[in-house]
Formats: sequence, structure tokens, C-alpha cells
Amino acid sequence: MDKKEMSRDELLDEILRETAAAKEEKAVSPTPKMGREQEERAPISIDSEKHADKADTASESASWNVRGGISETERVSASETVSPEMLDLWDKEPLEPPQTSSWNHGEYSGVKTASGILTGTASHQFREDSLYEDLEGESQPFRPELARSASGAGTRRRKKGKRYRTITALIMIIVIIAVSVLLSSLLIVYGRDLLGIDSDSSTKIVTIPQGASVKEVAEVLKEADIITKPEFFVLIVGMSDKDGEIKPGDHELRADMAYETILSELISDPMDSALSVSVTFPEGIRLVDAAALLEENNVCGADDFLDYFDNDAKFGLKYEEYLPSFQDEKFYHMEGYLFPDTYTFYQEMDVELVCQKILNNFNSKITSDIYDRMEALDITLDDTITLASMIQAEAGNTEQMATISSVFWNRLNNASEYPLLQSDPTTKYVEEVIKPHSQSYNQELYDSYDTYICTGLPAGPIGNPGMDAIMAALYPENTNYYYFYSNIDTKETFFAETLEEHEANQQKVKEQQDAAAAEGEEGSDAE
Repeated sequence: MDKKEMSRDELLDEILRETAAAKEEKAVSPTPKMGREQEERAPISIDSEKHADKADTASESASWNVRGGISETERVSASETVSPEMLDLWDKEPLEPPQTSSWNHGEYSGVKTASGILTGTASHQFREDSLYEDLEGESQPFRPELARSASGAGTRRRKKGKRYRTITALIMIIVIIAVSVLLSSLLIVYGRDLLGIDSDSSTKIVTIPQGASVKEVAEVLKEADIITKPEFFVLIVGMSDKDGEIKPGDHELRADMAYETILSELISDPMDSALSVSVTFPEGIRLVDAAALLEENNVCGADDFLDYFDNDAKFGLKYEEYLPSFQDEKFYHMEGYLFPDTYTFYQEMDVELVCQKILNNFNSKITSDIYDRMEALDITLDDTITLASMIQAEAGNTEQMATISSVFWNRLNNASEYPLLQSDPTTKYVEEVIKPHSQSYNQELYDSYDTYICTGLPAGPIGNPGMDAIMAALYPENTNYYYFYSNIDTKETFFAETLEEHEANQQKVKEQQDAAAAEGEEGSDAE
């Protein structure tokens, strides 16, 4: 392109390059920095002594031709290094008016005029940064450092965006995993109950009440440990449209049955009521007598019942947690845990189901309040049942039970003076139950049950007490009695605080019995 067609910016770039080249060829020695006043008076020279006068003249008489471009003095100074064509083009495109203030950039010193740009003294090569500050727009030359800065900012933005996307993706993965784990857990829990996986395989007889709703049926099944999610069972039964077909009565169910199988059993006919047998166990009945009663009613064999009930009857019920760890000292381990009540069994019933029904009833009678009371008294479940069995055997009626309990508690709390409870029914239990059913003679075992020999409570219950006796054992009357004596004929009991009073009560009972015997003899003689 012709130099005459150059723009002003291109012209300036060309002039600067030619000026710099000329300076390098002449090897100008750097001029020391001068103060502001010296700068104003200092001659502006390109480098050589032969141009000193011209530079001085150009500096002192430099005037700016706004219309024409540069002055003649400046043209002369510039002609040393710039070609004539460049000067003509420069002359046609005037520069900005000069600033009157002094100009320091780096180590450059001189008056900031158009001629100064061309001929000023510098201690090193003229820096292009000042030109970048003056030029604007598209005419600015390419600056690599700015390009690198812009490139770095873009890279940082890209890196920041990449980090943000990575964190977001990580959070989404964590949320998805958490939801999956939660759903899997719910599926496992409800699926196991729905299908009966890893559940108890023992058969249970569950009684469905007459007119029970599906919700009430679900609660009955939950209490029997057949299902664990009653709300879920209600939902499944509702979806099957068979909720109105459940039949009341006894049904044989297992916890390992699926909901579908349980429902099929519940809508089928219950156990044959024609084969049902009602058996009543009175309060205080002994275990051997209960076994004989079951055999008499063709429910199960007496020996089979005693063996299973005393050794293998474990159904995961709450009361089992309170049984003593070591029961070797007891003759019948489960004596006292057959709760007296009226039961409905079936002829030739599985002995496991018989035991299960009895122990489920016992477990339901021993409530949380009873356990709390035992803890307050610092007494175990086995000791509570043992004491209750003694009260049951001694009392002629329920009104006497709390007072009889107070006598036993007063002796237990004053063991140094009254070490023996001296209850006649414990001696009878040894003679009437333990000895006849023992396979070998064991005096130590006998003595552990006889309260005329052993101190404190006997080794175990001597019968199966009812709820009145159990509550009397836990809530004794507040008395000072240490003795009682009963008339077994009249069921009347007399209480005493001292031995003298007790002996007097014994004499009174003897007189009552003698009088009753005399009346009996008179009646027989009259006949």
C-alpha cells in the first residue's frame, strides 16, 4: 500500500519504528534524568552533537501548526530520520495539540510535543505503552498480554462452570442413592411382612371376634405376632375386595404365612366348634393337676403337656424376659405360669398350641403396671408368683389376701427376728407333689421348698395363683402382724402381732373345731 494512503495511526507506527531504528544505529548514550525545570530548558536532541543547535532551536521555537500539522523546525529535526514521503503524509494529517505539562513515562524525559515524540531524549528504547494509552478504537495494535488476560478469564469462567456442574451432578447422585436406599428399605420391610419371610413358623390359634372390622382383625393379628404392619394388611385386604368375607372364630395361623394365605385362612371356616372342649383351671391349681385335667378332656396327654410346658414352651412373649436364668433349683420350672381361667381347646389338639394358648393368656395378664410395681418393690417376676401362690393357698377368701400378704412381707423385711415364713402349704407341696413325682430322693430339693426349713421364699411357686393373689403380693396391707392362723373348716383367718396372741388364736380355732365336731357327733347320734 502507498504510504500516502496510510492512516494517521499507521503513519505514527511507521514513524516510531523508523525513529527507533535510527537511534539504534547511532548508539545514543543515555542521558541522566533531569528535574522538571531542567526538562523544560533542556535541548531536545536526537543523539548527535551536530544536531544540538537544531534541537535547541526546535525546542525553544517549537510551535504547533494545528492546521498544517508540524512546524518547520520539527520538520527539520524529523528529516534526519524520516523519509520525505512520510513527512508529506504527516503534514497532511495533523496531530492533536500538544500538552504544555511535562511528560514522564518510564525513563523518558522531554516536552510532550509532536517534535518531542520524534526527537526526545530517552535512556532506553521508547516504550510502546505510551502509544497504547493515546490510541483508541480499532487502530490499537495487538497486545499479547491483554489477549492472555482475556483468555485466562475465560478459562476461569469455564473452570468455574465445570466445577459447578460437577458439584450439581454429585448432589444429584447422592440424592438418587439416598432415595434408592430408602425405597429399598421400605420394600424389604413391607415385602418381608407381606410374604412372611424369615418369620416364626410356629402355628398359633387366633380368635377373630364376632363382627370385627378389618382394622380390628389386623390389630388382633398384630397382637398375636402374625403380622407387624396392620395398616398395610388393611390396605392389601381392601384391594382384594374380601374384607367382608372374614369369618369369626378360631383360625390356625403362622407368622411365616403370606398375606394372601392368611386372608385365605380367615375367609375359610374356623376350627370345628363341634370338637371344641371348654376346660376351667381353678385358682391355685397345681401343674400336675392341670395336666391331668387336659388329658381327661381328650385335649392332649398329661405327660406330653408337662414335658412341653415345662421345658419347650417358648414363644417370644414378654414375660420370658423376666424368667430366672437358672431354674435348676426348681422342681417344675413353669409352675405358677399357667394362669387360672376357662379355656377353649379342641380334642386331640397339638400340645404346642395348647401351651401357646395358656401362656399367651398369662402374658396378657401381666401388664406394664405390674412390671413397674415389681421394680418399685425390687422383687422379681418369679418371686412375685411364688409369694402369690403361697397367699392363694393360705387365704380362705380374697378379702384376707392383702392381710396375709402383709404378714409375709413383715417377716421378709425383719428376717433377723423372723427368718422362716412357716407356711403349711409349702410343706404339703413337698409331700404331695415333689416327692411323688421325683425320680430320685433329693432332700436338698425338698428343704428348698419347705418354709419351715428354708429361709425366705421357697425355691419356686407351689401352685398357679389368680390375679387377686398376684395383686395382693404386690400391694400388701399395712399392718404389724407377724402371725396368722386359719380355720380350714370355716375359712376364717385370725391375725396376731405377738406369739402370745398367735397361740391364743390357735386355741380359739381348736375350740371352734372341737365344737363343730361335737355338733357333728350329736347330729350323727340323732340319726
